Amino acid sequence: MKKFFTQPIGELSRQNALFFLVINIVFIGAELSGTTALDAVEDLLNFFWGFSLLSIVIAGYYLAEGHVPEYWKMASSGLATVIIIGTFLELTIVEEGFLPMYFFWAFNSLIYGLTLRGTGIFRPVYEILSIFGALIITIGTSADLFFGYELPEAAQIVGLVGWLSLVVGTSLGNYFAWGDRATSSAE
Repeated sequence: MKKFFTQPIGELSRQNALFFLVINIVFIGAELSGTTALDAVEDLLNFFWGFSLLSIVIAGYYLAEGHVPEYWKMASSGLATVIIIGTFLELTIVEEGFLPMYFFWAFNSLIYGLTLRGTGIFRPVYEILSIFGALIITIGTSADLFFGYELPEAAQIVGLVGWLSLVVGTSLGNYFAWGDRATSSAE
């Protein structure tokens, strides 16, 4: 058990990237099927969602360490704090979701993706998926958050495509980036 909690950050991030992808697939499958899970199970999955994303965000600085300034370490910690607090708010009092957390995550993912574009850290397909998804989610959440404009129901498919793009780009992009880093450092 000790090994699990003291493993290298790259391994932890890779595990959480896959876990994050699986949890999002379960959420999307449950949403599309129309089934509702027990509240306790849904709360547990929400907690694991936040915790896995938190791990990915914290590890992101160490992945991009040579390409970003030192203060990004503190910014990553701030974003991770918002994610875990937002997750706890969703688990307790906010029933419709904590929209500022999703906006903040998508906006920061957009900045992160654009900053690291072309550096070779992430494979190009995952860079593009992350940036595309983050842009859609940032626009969609900011419309409601800042302007009180709720997007029409017909536009929800665009939000789903954006969400899938951001989830796949974030999870698989980090998974393969850490794997590429481990392979290149072993040579």
